[in-house]
Amino acid sequence: MPVPLVLTFVSTVAFAIQLLIFAYLYSSHRVRFFQYLLLAWGAYTLSKGLKLVDVLVLGIDRASFATDVATVAAVGFTVAAAFAHRWGYRLRGRDVMIGTGLAVLLSLASDVGAADEGQRVVGVVLGAAQMAAGGYMAVHGVFITLYFLSTFAVIIMVLERARSESERLHARLREVERLATAGELAAGMAHKIRNPLAAIVNSTALLTDETGLTSDERSTTLAAIRTEARRLNRILSDFLHFARPQQVRRMPGNIRDVMEHVGGLIRDDRSRAPRVDVKVAVDPAVPRFAFDRDQVTQVLWNVALNGVEAMNGRGRLSLEVARRNGDVVLAIIDTGPGIPRERLPRVFEPFYSGKPNGSGLGLTIAERIVAAHGGRIEIDSEPGRGTRVTLLFPLEAA
Repeated sequence: MPVPLVLTFVSTVAFAIQLLIFAYLYSSHRVRFFQYLLLAWGAYTLSKGLKLVDVLVLGIDRASFATDVATVAAVGFTVAAAFAHRWGYRLRGRDVMIGTGLAVLLSLASDVGAADEGQRVVGVVLGAAQMAAGGYMAVHGVFITLYFLSTFAVIIMVLERARSESERLHARLREVERLATAGELAAGMAHKIRNPLAAIVNSTALLTDETGLTSDERSTTLAAIRTEARRLNRILSDFLHFARPQQVRRMPGNIRDVMEHVGGLIRDDRSRAPRVDVKVAVDPAVPRFAFDRDQVTQVLWNVALNGVEAMNGRGRLSLEVARRNGDVVLAIIDTGPGIPRERLPRVFEPFYSGKPNGSGLGLTIAERIVAAHGGRIEIDSEPGRGTRVTLLFPLEAA
């Protein structure tokens, strides 16, 4: 096979592949200018394919009538693309019919007289038409750019498919994680409510025995039922806060008022903190900022109550407010036994608690509320040296 014919065959295959690539790209970028270029590229591909048919099947060296029509059509679509690019032109049915007639006339004209002379005249006419459209250089520049970017288009297609597959896998992973989390929450809830339910069932069994309990024993049993019922209510309330967090409603306020309010609650709760010395220290340089007063109060109360319970109701609890760079820093410091190092990474896990009667959701809820304010929680603790819980609220996020 002659070298020019081989080159024509390779060029035809390359044009066909690029045509498919550009058709794929056009599906997501429907621009009229690009649409006409795509039709022109298809006509050029058809023209090259017909030229191979002329040589290999028909055995003729010059272009056939059909090949000439395809070539002229390619030029016509190129001109339409130039008009669309420069003046917003839209190709209509009448224009297609007129263009088809011109393509046929030019193809017939190429057969008039000497073959080479006819081809030359037609070529000059087509070139003049493209230049008269005012977009010859621009359109053919786009053709050249598309030709050399075809490889990158293939890469984009491959990467797009890989990205879609990755998103599909990530979606499945998120679904698996969601189901796993739901299972963990169900198991945690079952573990937390099992003990108080068992205590209530046992107490009601004792109460059914009319002769087996004295008056004092009956009163003690009823008190135990009330205590366990309140414990169940607290567990369910914490779980509802965890499962359905309230929307943060920030309002400008003075954090000093909140800290002194929480400190007063601890001082007045003599049943839990009979010998706790509460100190509140607020840096006057801390400005007013926007925060959800109710939710921040809940966080401070939960953390402070954890410190009081860790100290068994006796010790010193410090509530401090300071400013660190662009953050408002709230610190709750207790003199309790501290938290072992191996337990620190788990303190924010749902239903994980170091207290026998704890719900294990207090710090989890606190972390979620602080995060909703754009802040974070830090815990510094060592056995025998107490615990410091630091809440950081960024001023710029307020």
